[in-house]
Amino acid sequence: MKAGHVGPDDDARVRRLREYELLDTAAEPALDAIVKLAATLLEVPIALISLVDSDRQWFKARHGLTATGTARDISFCGHVVAADAPVVVTDARLDERFVDNPLVTGDPWVRFYAGVPLRAHDGQVLGTLCVIDREPRTIGPGQLDLLTLLAGQVMALLELRRVAHQLRDERQAMIVREAELADRERQLQSVFDGMVEGVVVHDRSGAILQHNPAAATILGLTSAQLQGRSSVDPRWRATHADGRPFPGADHPAMVTLRTGQPQSDVSMCVHQPDGQQRWLAINSRPLIEPGEREPYAVVATFRDVTEPRALAERLARHQRLVTTGTLAAGIGHEINNPLTSVLTNLSLAIEELTAITDATASSRLTEIVGLLEDARGGADRVRSIVRGLKSLTREPTDLVPTDVNAAVHTAVQMATHEVRPRAVVLLELGETGDVMADESRLVQLLVNLIVNAAQGFERPDPSHNLIVVRTRLDRAVAIDVTDNGPGLAPELVAQVFDPFFTARPAAGATGGPSLGLAMAHGIVTALGGEIACESAVGRGTTFRVRLPRVAPATDAAPAAAPGRGRIVVIDDERTILRSIARLLGGEAEVVTFDDPRDALRFLAAGEEVDVVFCDLLMPFLSGAELFDAVVSTRPELAERFVFVSGDMTRADLRAFLARIPNERVEKPFSIQNLRGMARRFIRSRG
Repeated sequence: MKAGHVGPDDDARVRRLREYELLDTAAEPALDAIVKLAATLLEVPIALISLVDSDRQWFKARHGLTATGTARDISFCGHVVAADAPVVVTDARLDERFVDNPLVTGDPWVRFYAGVPLRAHDGQVLGTLCVIDREPRTIGPGQLDLLTLLAGQVMALLELRRVAHQLRDERQAMIVREAELADRERQLQSVFDGMVEGVVVHDRSGAILQHNPAAATILGLTSAQLQGRSSVDPRWRATHADGRPFPGADHPAMVTLRTGQPQSDVSMCVHQPDGQQRWLAINSRPLIEPGEREPYAVVATFRDVTEPRALAERLARHQRLVTTGTLAAGIGHEINNPLTSVLTNLSLAIEELTAITDATASSRLTEIVGLLEDARGGADRVRSIVRGLKSLTREPTDLVPTDVNAAVHTAVQMATHEVRPRAVVLLELGETGDVMADESRLVQLLVNLIVNAAQGFERPDPSHNLIVVRTRLDRAVAIDVTDNGPGLAPELVAQVFDPFFTARPAAGATGGPSLGLAMAHGIVTALGGEIACESAVGRGTTFRVRLPRVAPATDAAPAAAPGRGRIVVIDDERTILRSIARLLGGEAEVVTFDDPRDALRFLAAGEEVDVVFCDLLMPFLSGAELFDAVVSTRPELAERFVFVSGDMTRADLRAFLARIPNERVEKPFSIQNLRGMARRFIRSRG
């Protein structure tokens, strides 16, 4: 169907005609039938539906007419549209409106015309239904009414067509929207399913309507077990951080449903069906319909913070250990001073009593010697413990020749509290020589290996559990720590040195994620050695450490007999001064000072001395300050200073000792070492 006389200025009419999809379309059988019926009823040879424009100015422009044209210039149908009323022309040649119309004067020609407007539902005229004949004729009122009725049927069909096309367009648009919504839903579902956080949607009663896979995984449940369960379900086992039960009514989702207020980062411990505990940080947000005040549902999200929480706790414990270690180092220094006096006096008392004891000595005297030796043994143990504490809290220092077996003894003492309730430690120490190491880190390495072995046992049982520490020389210095515990599967052996590795031992074992083995690996590597793990399920575990050996020094020349000399002892602890004076009184003249200022005046006066045993930490003048003051006036005494201290871990003391080659003695010292050192200095001046 084509439109006649539709111009570029009549956009509204064109848009309306396009609503009916009448332009440039195929013939419509129903409309053709109405046209044939109109021709039959009005007894004319021609009937048609014409879609025309009523704009005279456009009509003139289209046909090249001037602006002075009149109604004569408008076509037959144009008069119908313009008048918005039926038009009947009985003889066009006698009607001045059409005397110049080409359809009247040309061939074929039009003599009779009758047309009625096609009026849309909003009143706009879109065209005409008209009948035409080449002969003049008249029609009666009834025939014009029939033509008008048929025009109404034409518009009814056109309206049905318009509505059908509108429904089709809406349906197509709906299909497109549904496809877009389905695609968006797939995208959102992918995001929902791919989230690592658990997400659950609760209805008004608190029952779970929807959840993502992460929620089921974190909670240790299947999807079927989780669906429909509410936060107040008695099957949940949740607790607060202090172990108190966490009521379901206090779950953030339930609180939000009651109050309509969101909840953020609520901490809860959930016990999974398999017994594992997972710490969750939970958030909840209400879903509220517009205009409503109470939520119809709530969305709860939660993340598993078990590992970050455990890491934070381990870091906090580490910080507490650092603080405790710092305090321990200071306390150790305070213990070492009186302990030095106790050990020295006990050793001297035992020497004196032993010297006066002969074959006829009474059993009581022998018993007293035994009591003193027991006391010295206890004091030696205190010394080992303090020494171990100080070694663990000491900052890394330069590598020096270090006795491996001595480090083993210290490590065992340090680990006793952890190991004793769980296992027995057996030492099989061979000749190893020294290794280049920082003693504090070597002790820490051994403590980590021993404690790890103790924690690996399934249950504490010293009658069965055994840890063996072996040392020997095998091209390198070998240290093996072996246990008869449950052992590890091959896939776990490959992971033992990973940070926070855990074998997750059976119930009753205290082993868990730890940095101990990772630190042990780092220490051995830093010392230029190697560490390996050998283990099998049911056959125990062995950690093998190999460290480079220090080349042995050449034997020293035989010692000469000691000579008489002068020894200066400077220490603010008078008990230590008296003990050292008694200890060295048989070797030389001993001059003691409990005030370093008096010692400075004595040495600056030019007094001859063989050796100066000087404490590092003293009031008024430190050992370093005293040394610098003496050497500035008597540089020959610089090499005769031996520094004694109960705490050589302080940064300022380490810096001072690092810049001088002088010997140093750590409290509490052994009387044999101190006597030997005094004799050596006296011989060097003799």
